[in-house]
Amino acid sequence: MNGERRLKIRFFMSLTLISICSVLVLATALFFWFRGKTVDYVNKANESVLLNTETVFAKYMESVQNYTLSFYRHPNINSVMQSGDSSWSDQLFSALSLIKGTLTVNPYLENAYIMGQREPVMMFENNPLSDAAKKELFERIRNGLIKDSPFVWTAELNNGTQETVMMTYYNDKVYDNSEYTGAIAIMTNLRKLQENLFTDVAGGDTRYAVLSSEGAVLMQSSPHGAAYDDALLRRIVDGRSPSGTLVWKQDDGRKQLITYRLAPKQGLWFLSETSYRDSIRDISNALLLLILLCAGLSIAASAVAAFVSHRMYKPIGALFGSIRSLSGERLAVSSSGGFEEANRELERIAGRFGELKRENEDSALLAWLTTPYRSGEELPSALPLLKDSSGNAAFCVAALQLEAGYADSGERSGAERLKSLPREIEALFEGTCACRGFFPHPGTAVLIVSEAREGSFGDQGVSRERWERLEQHVRAWPGTRCAIGVSRLSADPSQMKTLYEEARDSLQFMKFQYRTPVVYAEDAAQLSDAPMADSALESVLQVVREQKHELIPRAVERVLAEAGVYRAEQATIALSRLASDLSGIAETGVAGGGARHADFLELYQRIWSLSSYEELRAWLEQLCFKAYERLKERNAVQTRDIAGEAIAYIRAHFSDPTLSLNALADKLAISSPYLSRLITESTGSSFPDFVNLVRLEHARSLLVTELELDIRAIAEKSGYGSSTYFTTLFKKRYGMTPTKWRLNHIVQQHE
Repeated sequence: MNGERRLKIRFFMSLTLISICSVLVLATALFFWFRGKTVDYVNKANESVLLNTETVFAKYMESVQNYTLSFYRHPNINSVMQSGDSSWSDQLFSALSLIKGTLTVNPYLENAYIMGQREPVMMFENNPLSDAAKKELFERIRNGLIKDSPFVWTAELNNGTQETVMMTYYNDKVYDNSEYTGAIAIMTNLRKLQENLFTDVAGGDTRYAVLSSEGAVLMQSSPHGAAYDDALLRRIVDGRSPSGTLVWKQDDGRKQLITYRLAPKQGLWFLSETSYRDSIRDISNALLLLILLCAGLSIAASAVAAFVSHRMYKPIGALFGSIRSLSGERLAVSSSGGFEEANRELERIAGRFGELKRENEDSALLAWLTTPYRSGEELPSALPLLKDSSGNAAFCVAALQLEAGYADSGERSGAERLKSLPREIEALFEGTCACRGFFPHPGTAVLIVSEAREGSFGDQGVSRERWERLEQHVRAWPGTRCAIGVSRLSADPSQMKTLYEEARDSLQFMKFQYRTPVVYAEDAAQLSDAPMADSALESVLQVVREQKHELIPRAVERVLAEAGVYRAEQATIALSRLASDLSGIAETGVAGGGARHADFLELYQRIWSLSSYEELRAWLEQLCFKAYERLKERNAVQTRDIAGEAIAYIRAHFSDPTLSLNALADKLAISSPYLSRLITESTGSSFPDFVNLVRLEHARSLLVTELELDIRAIAEKSGYGSSTYFTTLFKKRYGMTPTKWRLNHIVQQHE
């Protein structure tokens, strides 16, 4: 009784320990997974803002570059550049008014310069530069190329202060040896530009900044805040990665989550800084709840373990007693016994059952392979008699199997041909062998081929050539193909049954090789006995997941070629795993992530029973196409749902100025390119065009229903931060300005 009680306590403690460890591992995994997801979400949000900021900045710089090009190509301005003559004329006044109007409309554009061939000809300065700075600017533009524009420059103002500005110019110099004939330069005040650039992202706990290639802060969303750590900025600009995320610990001990990316075209860095503690605030709040949940689950696991150990010990104890009974010993479990003792007894019983299995194999074939000619002799009757009595001649066993076409040629004639094989083999071996055959099943032959005299087989390569000639001879029968497995040579008659098993098992290898009708046990023994890696199967699953219908046959062919370098058992196990995954996809429509199919053993037996490469390949392709069709149906439904949800969200939130493709893609948990393609396929318009369409339709309605609202208010209610931009889009779509549209409507109402 002490031994049984001790075993029961061990069982309980084992279950309890396993349960508690599982709970702790699960809780730890959930904690780190949730923390990673939270930080990733913050990073994605910051990256999206940085990308949008970079895009807006690029648009600003592009517009300034377009201004310089337009002014350069203006005939009156170009004439001033070429001649240096700034005499007053109506044409020149019109051109200069255009430049001044541009500076007035865009307050972040402060100065404009018309550079002649030797010096600046005309200047428009809201923030004048010193004479030395003007000379430096002229020399830099005269010697620069178009590709060098724009550039960041620390200029000296007329009052002696230093100002970091962005200079954009056009001088028509493409190569170093190009002739300089004049230039247009426009100075951008970065302090004023940052007010436009960071309007939508200002506020909150996150700061944004734009850095020069040397690490200087050019613009930032919170100029009143603390300065950035120089070591942090240096680490970013000196790093090798053009984008990334890092956790930076400040001097006061606070950690900051830093996200950065490089705009290669401008050579500037875009940076965001968020409190790391705020990024994982949700985890901190959930930590106590997670601890309590783990404690509760541990207690519940202990209670369940106690109940299970009590209920399960009774049948287990009876099982141990039955094991003892089979071994002829007493029923009770000794004080020193337990699972180890039961395992030893089971191994002993398994050995006995193995012996019984071996004794009950196919009795006819076994008797033929092992029964001697006469009582008292050692040579089995299956072994051909030698022409001399030395008894040292070598022999081998061949297993020959005809494929399905065998029955098509007529059962009687096919059986007669099969029984004639021993004579034909002796003819093919040209009298160097003696052959006997046994035919246990239709279309199957077991052939014992022995040397007619000791050493008559000679070169092994010659023997292989004759087996291949036998296969070609059998293939010449009407509607017949065959597979032959050949054992190694041996001179020991007691190895007869072992050699037969080698030949039989060699036939299993043929299903993994394309058109390999003869397999030798010596070659099969050289194949890898290691498990086939799941990575070798991934190519087929990837093709199915990515919906590449036309690549499925090629992928199946490659995985079969990979399986051909492994033993038949390992290759069958690996392909059973693949078939299990494909069957799971075909049933659930989920591409991975689930448990393997429950019918793994059935799939293994199915593959083992197949006899040819063509059958196995066709069966695997059929599984692939079933999984492909199931995923195709599921993806079609999901695509319709996602597109409808995205369009509904746009119609409900079009007035939000921050509405963007990246933000909507993050909300729907899909990639931005994929969402863009879905919207284009559903609406016939790109994401920006569709958003503008919805906004302009709403604005057109407000123009005729809300007459008390001015154009600026209507633009804001329609999701536009700039009334000028709104007017441009409205006129482009409807052919007139919003004001004219409203007036036409009022006139039509009065008429």
